[in-house]
Amino acid sequence: MGMKPKKKLLISVAVLLLLAGILTVVWMICDWPPPRLILTFGIPPFCAPTGQSIIVEGVEFVEIGPGVFQMGSTYGAGGDFLGRISGAVGLPWGNPPGSTDEMPLRWVEFRRGFWIARTELTNAQYERFNPDHQRSEFSPGNGHPVVDVSWEDARRYCSWLSGKSGLPVRLPSAAEWECACRGGSRREFCFGSDQAKLADHAWYGRRWDAGAQNVARLRPNAWGLFDLHGNVWELCEDTFQESYKGAPIDGSAWTEDTFQESYEGAPNDGSAWTASGEVSGNGPSDRINRGGGWSDSARRCRSAFRATSNPTSRFLDLGFRPAFSPSDS
Repeated sequence: MGMKPKKKLLISVAVLLLLAGILTVVWMICDWPPPRLILTFGIPPFCAPTGQSIIVEGVEFVEIGPGVFQMGSTYGAGGDFLGRISGAVGLPWGNPPGSTDEMPLRWVEFRRGFWIARTELTNAQYERFNPDHQRSEFSPGNGHPVVDVSWEDARRYCSWLSGKSGLPVRLPSAAEWECACRGGSRREFCFGSDQAKLADHAWYGRRWDAGAQNVARLRPNAWGLFDLHGNVWELCEDTFQESYKGAPIDGSAWTEDTFQESYEGAPNDGSAWTASGEVSGNGPSDRINRGGGWSDSARRCRSAFRATSNPTSRFLDLGFRPAFSPSDS
């Protein structure tokens, strides 16, 4: 006698649930993007260069196409594999990771992509805007990155370049910067996690008086972008917050006037998060700096590492690279 239809149905449902559970675990282990993002951006859903570039007042911009990338890092958070996986589904198993200001990991989506400068802005490029700029002895040449400029100076340059080009030039959001820095990598650096290879891509770990070097002398990342690790720190649009909890996933600017203690409720479109407030001694409008400088350790040159500076402060190892988004035009 054959199996009863009701029993067959129960077995079929049980098998489907088991397969769904296995697929969910595999999905989490592989840390793939949520299905929603795959449905939106296709397979693979990740950001990548389009192959298009333009030159504006001597600055070459590279187009990064629509897609997603995973922002943040669990570096230094501790924990174990079981704790990370079980914690994602709310189960108290294993040793979950702690919390750092690079957590939690989150998927950021760029629905229209963005453009970003291939190199750090140089003295020669900046001086088209400000011929009276006093070059630093630590970065003196035409091809050296411009330094000793504040966040406000960088914003004025971007406004000038916008007026010259008709493009909505601005500083990159932290999400855009990190996406560009990673160049498709989900490891500590654009090339992976082998610190021995960092010297091929980054001018770092030098004596303080060593100074910067000309841009684009070392290897680019996989997207053809230079010096995102090391050489000089780079200014971003965002204000500093303590963690990425609930941070924006669309890369757009978050312009709430009130301070948030975490990234909860921040934009998720890759734009800058510009909530104001004071955190851990940082001023109400301190801005994010990324990438590390020539005298910094490898740890500080990681793709996910964040530092801060006041928007009026100038430092001898702090510069920037401009960006713009097609959605702004």
